[in-house]
Amino acid sequence: MSTEKTKLQFDIDWKNLGFLLLRGLIFLAFYALLHFLYDLLPNPVFQAIAGTNESVFQHLKIGFFAFLLFIGVDYLFHLKKMENKTAFTFSRLIGAILVGWLLMFIWYMIPAIYNQEFASLAAELSLAMVVTYIAGIIAMVFAENLEKIEYKLSFKVIIIVLIVILVIFYVVFSFITPWLDVFIDPEFL
Repeated sequence: MSTEKTKLQFDIDWKNLGFLLLRGLIFLAFYALLHFLYDLLPNPVFQAIAGTNESVFQHLKIGFFAFLLFIGVDYLFHLKKMENKTAFTFSRLIGAILVGWLLMFIWYMIPAIYNQEFASLAAELSLAMVVTYIAGIIAMVFAENLEKIEYKLSFKVIIIVLIVILVIFYVVFSFITPWLDVFIDPEFL
């Protein structure tokens, strides 16, 4: 029997941690831009991709399109070192699929832990920015790790179909609002 203790190790690439945090800020900047873009320049194109109210749906839509914009910047960051463009692209698209769910899971953990209203709007907005930043970083970590797998045709088709479904979902429901609670602007509650 070995007397050597097993150590819990985390696979953290400390060298690239700063780069990951910077990329998280870039995602957050795209998110903030899309959050306010329609208010600043109301038109049908921005209505389709930017937030138009404070509903849960609009925030999920903003996260999705912000991550798609982020993929373009991330592609430029990694272009010189990129070994497999297909794996890079599909892994990032999975990040775009996941980011809305991550935003929702992390945001709704707040009332699960701290079941009180926010003390102020500033506190709520600050926490919302932290949640968005963390969700973006988690989606990036997923994407980076999924870049290492082989993407068979069936998996590529599923990813593309999900992206197309999400684009249709977000664009159509930006113009036709269903009666479901996720689409309700809390200002009207």
